[in-house]
Amino acid sequence: MAPPAPELATATSLPAGMRFLQTVAATDGDNSIAPGQANIWDLSRGFSIIDGGNDQFDGALQLSVAVEGARVDFPSDQTYAELTALGPEMGPTDGLKSVTFTDDTAFLNGSGRYAYLHPGLTVRLQQTLNLTGAVGPAISLTWNGTRAPGNTVDPMSDPDQYGQVVVRDTAGALLATLFKADGSGVAGAWGSASLAAFAGQTVVLSFEQRVWANSPNEDNQIGAGTAIDNVSVKDSANTEFVVNGDFEAQGTGWTVLASKAAQNVRTGTRTLHGLEVQRTFYTQPNLLWARMTDVFHNPTAAPIVAEVSYETNLGSDGFGIIYPTPGATGKALSAWDGSSSGSRSGDRDVGFAFGAADLVDYKSATVLGVRDGSDDPLFKFNITVPAGGTVTLMNFVVMTGTDTGLTATDINARASEVDTQLADIASNFRTNFAYQRGLTQAQLDTLKNF
Repeated sequence: MAPPAPELATATSLPAGMRFLQTVAATDGDNSIAPGQANIWDLSRGFSIIDGGNDQFDGALQLSVAVEGARVDFPSDQTYAELTALGPEMGPTDGLKSVTFTDDTAFLNGSGRYAYLHPGLTVRLQQTLNLTGAVGPAISLTWNGTRAPGNTVDPMSDPDQYGQVVVRDTAGALLATLFKADGSGVAGAWGSASLAAFAGQTVVLSFEQRVWANSPNEDNQIGAGTAIDNVSVKDSANTEFVVNGDFEAQGTGWTVLASKAAQNVRTGTRTLHGLEVQRTFYTQPNLLWARMTDVFHNPTAAPIVAEVSYETNLGSDGFGIIYPTPGATGKALSAWDGSSSGSRSGDRDVGFAFGAADLVDYKSATVLGVRDGSDDPLFKFNITVPAGGTVTLMNFVVMTGTDTGLTATDINARASEVDTQLADIASNFRTNFAYQRGLTQAQLDTLKNF
């Protein structure tokens, strides 16, 4: 049954993030950011989208404001402390992933299954160990895999990120930290520890992290998750206390604590030509789209007439096939990479729903494999913000796991999954409350282009 009204933005105590994994499958044979998560919504300090995970973008929806011909860019100087996280809080029903049991060699190059802890908040993979009958003096814990987190020291990073291996009591209280990596450094040894202090007790072994995904172009890392395999706890009599430590039985014997995330994040305010500007990014993990909402408030005593521009640099580098989205009545553009040939994959398909724009400028490549297009689609809006008033503009970005260029025989091929999603946004934004989820009522009341 459809809700009677949209689920609007709410306050949350969850921290803000700047990188959100998209829970859609890759169908083009290229890498994913995490198992079952092909792409990433990776935001810059100016709240443009950096890459997308498959080089879909070299910067998407870069914002500028011009008054009387003088242009000012929304600055790339946001700090993490300025961000505000908003609800609704996302969980597993929204496609948020915590732990996957997989044999995907892209994230751990070995044989058989392992456990992958996805980037997220308070992700925990645990097993209760009954050591009441353990024979001393030695009780050894060993495991292997790859650890998180990645870089946590840039101005837009959550300073409280960590990856750790700990022992808790059965009520959840922390008893010992065996290994920890965070922004301060590394403590303990990755891969081994002693549990001799817990002989005769029942305790919980817990692999934990609070990390955000890395952009693919940062530190040459794919994601920032933790891969765990071959977990073993043995006493001096060589008795094994871990069930399914190699994860060949997937999650049998293990408990996964579900994580939550706030994927609705707002910038601090910047003043551009007298207008107080804030950007808000929203996405739900298992949807094809993300939404950028920009609020322009005029605190002065006179109206301000401005031209607002959104510039995007596509990763297809002039090979992109760009066209008005069928069924979107001129309110959206679809794009796919025409550089693919044979088994070589280009960038995945993308698209934009911008609503009622005053100018839409783009140049498509005219032949497959020929670099005669432009990387830089541009949308412009003319706005008049009254004294003391506000105008809101909104843009949607769509990403899929598909690369239409792999199967296209000419430029008339269409990114059908992108087209369908964009046409629905353009036609049904006001009636399908899913597209309004996470907005404020003030944003809806002052929205100009949808």
